[in-house]
Amino acid sequence: MTARVAGVDLALFAVGWAIGWLLLWRPRPLPAARDAPPSRAAVSVVVPARNEAGSLPNLIPGLVAQLRPGDELVVVDDHSTDATTQVATRSGARVVTPPPLPDGWLGKPHACAVGARSTTAPLLVFVDADVRPAADLLDRLAAASAARPGAVISVQPWHQTGRWVEQASLLANITALMGSGGFTIASRRPTVAFGPVLAVQRELYDRTGGHAHPSVRRMHTEDIGLARLVGDAVLYTGRPDTSFRMYPDGLRQLVGGWTRSLATGARFTPWWLSAAVALWVWSLAGGWIAEPLVYPLSAVQFWVLGRRAGSMHPLTALLYPLSVVVFAVIFLRSAVAVLLRRDVTWKQRSVAARPE
Repeated sequence: MTARVAGVDLALFAVGWAIGWLLLWRPRPLPAARDAPPSRAAVSVVVPARNEAGSLPNLIPGLVAQLRPGDELVVVDDHSTDATTQVATRSGARVVTPPPLPDGWLGKPHACAVGARSTTAPLLVFVDADVRPAADLLDRLAAASAARPGAVISVQPWHQTGRWVEQASLLANITALMGSGGFTIASRRPTVAFGPVLAVQRELYDRTGGHAHPSVRRMHTEDIGLARLVGDAVLYTGRPDTSFRMYPDGLRQLVGGWTRSLATGARFTPWWLSAAVALWVWSLAGGWIAEPLVYPLSAVQFWVLGRRAGSMHPLTALLYPLSVVVFAVIFLRSAVAVLLRRDVTWKQRSVAARPE
């Protein structure tokens, strides 16, 4: 390798490495509520659940403990084949069973819409079944929504990994935070949202059509669809007190989950932001090959940024090229499904990777 080529490679690495810091510059946790908890608006919590009997015991008791007078907690059992209804009822939630899935709908948007219709409180909070909430999550969401009533408020929980295979999700989690544009060094108004924890004023939800809107009800990234429909979003990270276990059932679930959403999310990311994220991933993938001496720089960066997204093990950071390979394979798989409009299987249902 000539000195000139080596210099160009090193310069490209330096640019990508620096961009990585700028894209995830300031992760913001959901602020503490300033008002006394009893003074907040009533909240309707909707949990869409399909075969979530194993996850709900980590969620429902934590939500029940922070309910205030006038609050509602509804689990929408989306035709589960396990004990989701029994677990939810035993844990203190009201269970709603939606009608059969209509044509033109995907399961989660339909469950969210049914749950919203079955409740009445002025603030809607949608929480995924695998979330482990902070003890005051509802108070903080209510305060944040009151401060920005015209926006979708959402939180990307900190990814609490268990099995080693779950570490393979962390690079995808990092790029999701980066691609949202909500945590860069330059402030910008994002038009995406995070589906695991999402709050919106009911009046705004009903006025825009919410999950029932034709542009949202067919999206498996319904969080992005809802934020784009509303036109304003405020994003937060869950660390240190709101977390989730994304794909605890192993590699097959992990690959299926990210295949369903990764490339679709990229479609709604501004081109310049996608290019910046791609350049950072390239610095991880090729920087150390072009110049082995930069390997420790990427390993340290991957560790620091990874800890902002989830519980990264030091060995995962040290062997970060393996994470890049897994990410690249899943992203390509997702991109092919989107481009060729192939169906992917999720929660025992076949869904279009890119609905018409």
